Amino acid sequence: MMRSFHRADVRDSVPRVRCPTLVLHSRGDFIIPFEWGRTVAAQIPGARLVPLDSRNNFVLDTEPAWQQLVGEITEFVALPGSSEANVLSLDELTPREREVLDIVAQGLDNYAIAARLGISEKTVRNHVSVIFSKLETTSRAQAVALARDAGLGRRHGE
Repeated sequence: MMRSFHRADVRDSVPRVRCPTLVLHSRGDFIIPFEWGRTVAAQIPGARLVPLDSRNNFVLDTEPAWQQLVGEITEFVALPGSSEANVLSLDELTPREREVLDIVAQGLDNYAIAARLGISEKTVRNHVSVIFSKLETTSRAQAVALARDAGLGRRHGE
């Protein structure tokens, strides 16, 4: 496991992340220094770093930090209102908006969606704004969670 930690190098990929990001890192992590977590969070626009009071790389469910970890993740992925009401609001989307939401839920950014659909990035931005409004979501992460719950965003074979 230690060899894997030291071989994994995502430094070139981290600055390209363009989605809501929550970085959870143990302050006393003996495997990966806390400063590395701070560096990762600083390189992702809008990322939020949450320091966990633990010495473990993987927080155990017997530690006080476990409740903090679960709470932060739950808050990060929470959808406003009931999920049933939000899933029903998918019916309000046009076929094109559903197509865009499906691709958003696959993890593509606006630039990649525009290239795939042969439309401008501004048009994609407009579609995404309308989708957020119709679904009553305030972030891409919320829209993705809702879409995935509705069965969208799955690539072939998933």
